[in-house]
Amino acid sequence: MRDRMKSALPKLEDLLADGFTKRMAASYLGILETERASGLFDADYLEWAHAHGFCAESAYAYGLSDANLGSYLSDYDYWRLWPLNDWQRIWINDKLTLNALLSDSELAQYLPRYHYYSSRGHLLPLGEGDGAGMEGFLACLRREGELACKPCNGSEANGFFKLAFEDGSYLLNGRPVGAEGVGRFVAENPNYVFTEFIHPNAQLAAIDPLIHTMRVLVLNPTGIDPVPAASYLRFAVGVDETGSSANYQAPTTADICSYNVGVDLSCGRYGGGKVVYAAKVVDSPKHPTSGTLAEGQIDCWPQMLEMMRRISLKVRACEYLGFDACVTDKGPRIMEINSHSGVKYLQLFTPIMEDARLSEYFSSKIAAIDVLGEADRAARNGIVR
Repeated sequence: MRDRMKSALPKLEDLLADGFTKRMAASYLGILETERASGLFDADYLEWAHAHGFCAESAYAYGLSDANLGSYLSDYDYWRLWPLNDWQRIWINDKLTLNALLSDSELAQYLPRYHYYSSRGHLLPLGEGDGAGMEGFLACLRREGELACKPCNGSEANGFFKLAFEDGSYLLNGRPVGAEGVGRFVAENPNYVFTEFIHPNAQLAAIDPLIHTMRVLVLNPTGIDPVPAASYLRFAVGVDETGSSANYQAPTTADICSYNVGVDLSCGRYGGGKVVYAAKVVDSPKHPTSGTLAEGQIDCWPQMLEMMRRISLKVRACEYLGFDACVTDKGPRIMEINSHSGVKYLQLFTPIMEDARLSEYFSSKIAAIDVLGEADRAARNGIVR
């Protein structure tokens, strides 16, 4: 973080002068303003965190203080660094593009089956045997029994829905809607993909029956040597009985939490669970809803690593990959890959600036922005996607 970052709430022009893109500067300032208005945080601690480039939510998660400030990559710097990948980031940020890249190859086995894509006024069949139009879509839903519905571009599980066909009824998030209701939902949600609804293997379903998310940050700056660098495993908390919810909800109120456990990348062991609220973290080796001990060895760990290695090499023009992976009864799968996924939960278990590989990577990227000339900085300010 640059020396000019002195005030608790910087101005847009200051962030642009420091190498932010305008898009990310506006987003970062929006987060700070939302936190200040939320009433969720101690006012003095919030001001201190913001003045040091951290969102209050991150500061509480880390137990941030003057003593450990240097252990963590600041939110200021992480938002300033976007984009870490060049234009090829669309290969992974866009689910439809990623599916197209991996289909017709052995790597397709690692994705959930893609059935449809919705654009305004049009349904595009994606799977073999999927028919045209709403008639084909409904036939697919009856055949599959359930479909996951998610934005083609998105993060934090925003916009996730479940469509199902059960006992002769069409359901949206467990609620009967009829065939017409399914049609309205599809029409009202353009730029969505409709995929196989995946379920966890028995080992992880015993902790929570909804699909988990294993976030793995993979670095591949050389293009030929992808390295998993940090990870955590998230389980859903308190979801409804229909299993329609996403496994994450942003902590916008004091009672919303997420349950996360650390993952040892060298062997696939997981444990050390933490219940994370907006303004506190509670150690919890057992899942807070099921009461099941969340410790063990991830099944098919070598296959999980091989999956990420192969895909990283396929999209090798992208050097920074945030895999959202899972273990199903059919083996490892990826739900998506993020080009600039958040670091808060990763740093719960792996403080970035304490890790030699991660610290060197991010420090070099920060240094490269620091030495940009005025013209290059202005060009960077204008990156929008």
